[in-house]
Amino acid sequence: MFQVAYEISISSHKKYDECKLTELVSLLDAYGYKDVDYLHKLLLEENKKKYSGKAFVKINVSEEEEIWQHVTSRSILVKGVIQIWSEGSSYDEVLKNLMTKKYLFEETLDNKKWCFYFNAFGKVINQEEKIKKMNFFKSLLDKYNSVDLLNPDVQLGLLEEYDQTDKGTLKTVYFGKCVALRKYNKSLIFGGNTGDVGMDTEVDAIEDVGGNEGGNATSTVSCAAEWRRRAENPKVAWWTHYALNRRPILGPTTTDNELAFIMCNIAKIKSGHIVLDPFVGSGGLLITASIFNAICIGNDIDIRLLKGYKLSYLNPHMKHKNNKKSIFENFVYYNLNMPEILVSDNSRPVWNFFHRPWVDAIVTDPPYGHRATVRMCVKSPKRVPGKSIKGGSGDNSAAGSRGESDVQTGEEGEDCGEIVEASNDCDEDESKKVKCLMNTKTVAYSCSSAVKDLLNIASHVLVDNGMLVFLLPIQTETLEEDIALLNHEDFTLISYDFQSFTPTTGRFIVSMKRKCRQSASSN
Repeated sequence: MFQVAYEISISSHKKYDECKLTELVSLLDAYGYKDVDYLHKLLLEENKKKYSGKAFVKINVSEEEEIWQHVTSRSILVKGVIQIWSEGSSYDEVLKNLMTKKYLFEETLDNKKWCFYFNAFGKVINQEEKIKKMNFFKSLLDKYNSVDLLNPDVQLGLLEEYDQTDKGTLKTVYFGKCVALRKYNKSLIFGGNTGDVGMDTEVDAIEDVGGNEGGNATSTVSCAAEWRRRAENPKVAWWTHYALNRRPILGPTTTDNELAFIMCNIAKIKSGHIVLDPFVGSGGLLITASIFNAICIGNDIDIRLLKGYKLSYLNPHMKHKNNKKSIFENFVYYNLNMPEILVSDNSRPVWNFFHRPWVDAIVTDPPYGHRATVRMCVKSPKRVPGKSIKGGSGDNSAAGSRGESDVQTGEEGEDCGEIVEASNDCDEDESKKVKCLMNTKTVAYSCSSAVKDLLNIASHVLVDNGMLVFLLPIQTETLEEDIALLNHEDFTLISYDFQSFTPTTGRFIVSMKRKCRQSASSN
């Protein structure tokens, strides 16, 4: 197939710079680009360090404009894609080359409305300078008078890259036809299934799920008005609508909004995919997956997070008609498909491993650090229901084959927390169940053991070529040991993109693909 040079404009995102190529290749694969193995080798294996900190990535690929439009409609880090007609170190060099390619202008601009798209990396260019630079190509464009800044049929891209070591020095100029630009893709502003839902339907959904009549109707009405306002402003990035400070219910460790979308893009989540989050917490990652119309399932050992007891809190910058803080409230607010949530312990998985694989992607953020730790259930002495047990080491035999070393030393088994009175809409049986779950004795265990449990679950439930994407905390002094955790016979390690916190700590955004299982006939 005929190959064309494309220049990909990347967001200058310091936190997630290492994820840009992983997200790009994953989305191209998700939308059916045929030569993705070549791109994986070119961008993720051979030249990944070469593009570190770069705002532009140049690749030669087959001409498939529709796929690029799909990619920019979802990508967080890809700003746009242009088909390169000419490039050079100066405007004179670019113009001289374009004079030999007038046929490209005739094929592209004849009887069509057009305008310029300008972008500079490494230097701020004011409007007067932009106009001057675009007018430099006037001799080529004079005959094409149908200029339309608002609704063009074609956009000509003019990109500048300035030297970062010698600021102010022009390094490269690119000129070409815009294939896809983020700001003109509105497909996910409404997210999930909310695009054509009327206000009556939204309020009804709150009444049905929330239990209390009226639910969060005031917030929903204002949310719908905000959707409409943002839909009319294509310059606003669609994912800011789902920013954490715009959600009615907040959790102590909810995954960053942009990172959640990047992780779901790397996991290649599509409509109808089954997505599992084994450390679901306050449900931030499943909200993102639901926006892509995935079927979401989550589990967590801490019922307080799922029910909203003690840990979750109401957004102080929003009006609330009730005090519900369960994991489902944000799904109701955005009118997303409800997830299925279980209370369970990942060290003793509840999933049927003898059944055929059924999960398309696992996207998760295991708890770590001071605000949340990975925990597991342990057996405890018989006790009076509804009363908390103070202290006591309990029976750690529940750790099974993992051994005593997997349980944090110096930390005794403890309650899940103080008993919280069940909400008014719970019946007596449910109240007893909640109290029982909150009295379940748990102990903290190491992050490395949690990763092993995660890989064990993923190995059994993921379909062939299914994606596992998760966050792994690391320390520079134990870097080799942390990377060694990612070796598993059932998985291909795609990438581990580093995000730095301090000079000695950070985390990997890990992406792994389930290897194809051997068929029974081949054994």
